Amino acid sequence: MQAPAVTTPIKPKTRGWLVRTLPILVLVLLLLPVPDLGAGTGQAILGLQLFHSAMRCLRPQQLQARQRPSVARPPIPTVTQHQPAVPPSCQVDTCSASGPGFAGQSLASTWGSKPSLAPPSAASSETTVRTASADKRWWNQDKDLWVEVHTEEEFRREVSTGDKLVAVDFFATWCHGCEKSYPEICRVIRDPELRKQVKFVKVCVDELKNLAKAEGVTALPRMLVYRPGHAGPLVGLDVPYSKVRYLRTNLNVILNNPGMAFGADPNGFVTPTGKLPPPDEAARAAAAKALEAEQLQSGHSGLFEHLMKVANNNNNNNGNSNGHNDKAAPSAAASISTSSSQQHQQPAAAAAAAAAAAVKSVGAGIGGLFSPHPHPHPPVCKAPPGADAAAYEVARQRFLEEHGEEYGYGGIIDSLYPSEVGVRMAPNEHYLDYTGSSVYCQSQLDAVFAELRQCMFGNPHSANPSSSFTSERVEEVRDMVLRHFNASPAEYQVVFTKSATDGLKLVGETFPWTEGSMFRYLRENHNSVLGIREYALQGGGAFQAVNESFVERWALQGDPAGDHSPPNTRFPAPTYSLFAFPAEDNFAGVKYPLEWVRGVQSRSSDSHRWLVMVDAAAFVPTQPLDLSQVPVDFVDLSFYKMFGYPTGVGALIVKTSLVSLLRKVFWGGGTVALATSEDNFHVLKCRPSDRLEDGTVAFLDVIAVKHGLRALERLGGIRRVQAHVTALTEWLYGRLAGLRHSNGQPMLAIFGKHHLPNHRQVQGGIVNFELLKPDGSIFSYKTFEKEAAAAGFHVRTGAECNPGACYNYLGVQESEVESLAGHKEGCEDDVEFIRVQRPVAEEAQDAISSADLLRSIANSNLSLAHPAAVALKWMEVPLGSVRVSLGWWSTFDDVFAFADWVERSYRDRSA
Repeated sequence: MQAPAVTTPIKPKTRGWLVRTLPILVLVLLLLPVPDLGAGTGQAILGLQLFHSAMRCLRPQQLQARQRPSVARPPIPTVTQHQPAVPPSCQVDTCSASGPGFAGQSLASTWGSKPSLAPPSAASSETTVRTASADKRWWNQDKDLWVEVHTEEEFRREVSTGDKLVAVDFFATWCHGCEKSYPEICRVIRDPELRKQVKFVKVCVDELKNLAKAEGVTALPRMLVYRPGHAGPLVGLDVPYSKVRYLRTNLNVILNNPGMAFGADPNGFVTPTGKLPPPDEAARAAAAKALEAEQLQSGHSGLFEHLMKVANNNNNNNGNSNGHNDKAAPSAAASISTSSSQQHQQPAAAAAAAAAAAVKSVGAGIGGLFSPHPHPHPPVCKAPPGADAAAYEVARQRFLEEHGEEYGYGGIIDSLYPSEVGVRMAPNEHYLDYTGSSVYCQSQLDAVFAELRQCMFGNPHSANPSSSFTSERVEEVRDMVLRHFNASPAEYQVVFTKSATDGLKLVGETFPWTEGSMFRYLRENHNSVLGIREYALQGGGAFQAVNESFVERWALQGDPAGDHSPPNTRFPAPTYSLFAFPAEDNFAGVKYPLEWVRGVQSRSSDSHRWLVMVDAAAFVPTQPLDLSQVPVDFVDLSFYKMFGYPTGVGALIVKTSLVSLLRKVFWGGGTVALATSEDNFHVLKCRPSDRLEDGTVAFLDVIAVKHGLRALERLGGIRRVQAHVTALTEWLYGRLAGLRHSNGQPMLAIFGKHHLPNHRQVQGGIVNFELLKPDGSIFSYKTFEKEAAAAGFHVRTGAECNPGACYNYLGVQESEVESLAGHKEGCEDDVEFIRVQRPVAEEAQDAISSADLLRSIANSNLSLAHPAAVALKWMEVPLGSVRVSLGWWSTFDDVFAFADWVERSYRDRSA
């Protein structure tokens, strides 16, 4: 937060002189040219700032009395010719707490959309100054005044025990109205006399959504007052900034009238309405009111009741669905029809029972995946065609002895694989392209389509039964994603996107780029990350690709040589820069230290702030990511890379405190609370997901995500997946690295960090390699891909959309790649080699790092008469490689079959 202004009284003579000369000074400033600002914006801002500062000095007492104490006001952002005008944020006093609804009830403080300059946001003070030692988040200020609750049990205990009145503040970290009111509320409740009689409790609605809904909280900020021993709240108070001044008076009215019921009038005043009913009667009334509120919220309908019963039944049943859904679906549909036609004749309880019975036969299929023993007999594992059966048995036995604790989720994968994945593949086929796309399992798919057969889903931007039901399911998945990554709902928001690439694009196009911004990224990033540099350049910034050693020196060792110093600006707003790196690169599977996140963030200063984005698309399918331990600012991912289905949805996980910083330009559909057709006026919604998800989300795909997450959980969770994949990767690398031609030369050059002692910490489930001929030259990866496909192996070849990693491992220079423009169109074309000069290799190695293989000399176009030419030779260098990637359904048979086939097919082969 900004420090409050310090004013000094001015002598009367000086004050009079300022009054006479101030208008002239302002006029002169408005006429002066100001570089890098468009349409007179800079002059206007400077003049207004000077005028405001001078008026503070002229009338310090009056202005101080009118200021809001302790409210942070982020500085006005700089606008250059490169930056479009920023659309207004939701800055209303009250926000909707009921999902995709209206963003606020009061528009008194809402800014119109003017093309010249974005208004100052009332959003998080964290966007102003960042320090490593102090927590600047507004909701964590004055924590000593509050009792914070994070579970429903804690809430019930606090409101039902003790002899004090209990006032509960319901808030959201993204709610501008809550942020605006919070300092004033804290000022009121700091009164020692008031605290002797009232206990103050704080509840984040994103952490306890069901509780907030059950208590009837539909708008924020909202305070409910409870008396221990009385069922339900005594009264609910709206506490926007304009009404906080009544809070002390209202609490005193309640304290001075024990045993009375209360109501709040439209002006915000509490008045007694009569005596409280007896406790049992109050409990019944509270339950009836809660039911009424739920019916109003959801749209009272037999259809909605049926949908909720179906969903609850599906969530609570366990069992295997194979072989049941197709038979059960017609009877379920008939029962649904019967229930719908009789809903006006049956009591509510009977209708609910009928709905539950209708889906009983298929409910087990949705909730119960992966029974531990789905087959009566143990699996039969045998050697692949062409392999030595005895060698296979020996290798498998040794593998299980070494990795039996990690492999196969407790030994069930070989039993599950034939019916869950293998049923969709031809005999002796092996899927080894999990980084390209994971695979879905049959039980997961059965659960998705059983739910679609049973339930009616509608556009969530409405309040009818199917829409309300869809909203419930979408929010359920949003919460599941946060739990999967151990992210606090108060700290992070999930924004559904079309893919990981779409999430990266969203950050690029909304990031607050300015003239001094730097987009710095690790060289080994995916193409989709590299593309963000176009937005940085468009915003007046610059970009820089760096290697791993640079980041280690800069972020972890604090080397000041790596710091970026933006040019001085006229305004106190900090310059924002972005650093991006993959948690695991998609080329060689190298894992990069997540400690970089805090390290880079620590390089921030008051005038320049570093934010960090982690591309987790290749990492999270097989590795755990704990956002409670790694405070990443932005994380992108794709769900089909995690569990195969659905393919049309990804997510951007973003810090709540940064949402107001993002400059959303395009708006449409559900992103706006208000908009006009003729005037350039619109107000973005306050809820982060509503603001950033353009149009209607792919809600059927989003709902399908929960079945993939549940499938992961049923296998033991992501750490079991990690252990399983690590065991297979270690075995496959060891086998491939040991392959030799008859002359003793290695058959493969393998990239990555498999060979390091700490390989489990730095290497993921990818084995990327070049196939070598007996003379050490490189075999055509295109030919290998075709022959592997014919043999039933699903692998990937080419640069894998990661030119930085690929060309660095292969020693291809930037200028050499640029020379291919007009000749090469992508990994699918026939151009797979480039002819360049390279030093004569001294010896081959089994494992090759980015500094080893075919190291490039300073220039590859030296004249043959050059003295250094004697150490060079012309050679063909590949523009791609072969990638084998493992995942949650990989088996020992997959890796053994592949390694055995490579040895039999390419040992001593020269063409």
